[in-house]
Amino acid sequence: MPRDCTVVSPYPNHPEEAIVRRSRFVLSALAALVTLAPLAAIQKPASAEVTEFGWPYPPNFIEGFAAETPPVCDPTDKPGPVRLAQFLDFWFDGFRGEIHRDACGSTSYHKEGRALDWMIPNSNPDAQAIIDFMLARVDGERHARARRWGLEQIIWIPPGRTGNHIWKSYDLNPPGEDPWSPCNCTGDHSTHIHFSFSPAGAMKHTTWHTVLDRTHVATADERQNCGGFAVTVKFWVYSGPRHTWKHVRFIQGPNRKYDTQAELENSSWRVFTANGNQLLPANTPVRADFVAEVRNGDCRVRLRDNA
Repeated sequence: MPRDCTVVSPYPNHPEEAIVRRSRFVLSALAALVTLAPLAAIQKPASAEVTEFGWPYPPNFIEGFAAETPPVCDPTDKPGPVRLAQFLDFWFDGFRGEIHRDACGSTSYHKEGRALDWMIPNSNPDAQAIIDFMLARVDGERHARARRWGLEQIIWIPPGRTGNHIWKSYDLNPPGEDPWSPCNCTGDHSTHIHFSFSPAGAMKHTTWHTVLDRTHVATADERQNCGGFAVTVKFWVYSGPRHTWKHVRFIQGPNRKYDTQAELENSSWRVFTANGNQLLPANTPVRADFVAEVRNGDCRVRLRDNA
């Protein structure tokens, strides 16, 4: 049954934790629309929801489909499956099943803790809502959220079918065709949805797990070179495949604001990175471990870690 209550957030490690649980009934209705577009029409998400729903996503940085990486024996819960369990528990019906399992003689992703069994019968509408959410096309990107979570496999029994079926990131059916293929997978997956993760997804090293959405207002020293104007810069900090990145998404300058990726790219603003001492279009992601700032002529505003 849908529940509507205020709870302690399941995201205790988020640096700006403040979240009120919305009705599971409302979210189930939204998720059934696949793209969750109505989410933009209701109240702006709290910061933890921003992180979990990736609002707004870094638009020009998304993983490809994860390659197949067979699991090794390391039966410990990995943070990616743990996070997905928290996410599903927060928004949907069902409950957490196994993540790791002492099964080192098998080929199961559970033996490395790179899997999650989400216990929900396939007759529950929320099961279909979860699948639709993961495999939706977002901003033109096929199966975007499954890619951002770093999923390699999803196994369940779609309603109305018999036998286990699998979605594989590394062996996709052509666009427009049924994403599911029958499989001889162990167990009855009418009772749960199985998710297998790539190594990056298992360790939360994918773009779903945005670290922070930062805002920095020019300091008094910086304003001196910006005509006295308190330039405001907003930027994401997120993990990529090998590095953490800073990615400008908004600049309020003396004369106008730039709040789309196209406007930033075509503006006179540039992002400077000490990684090669380069000046790049303002919307270019730059490595977070190098000094970075936005520049427009003599006006320079640092993308500060403590913004």
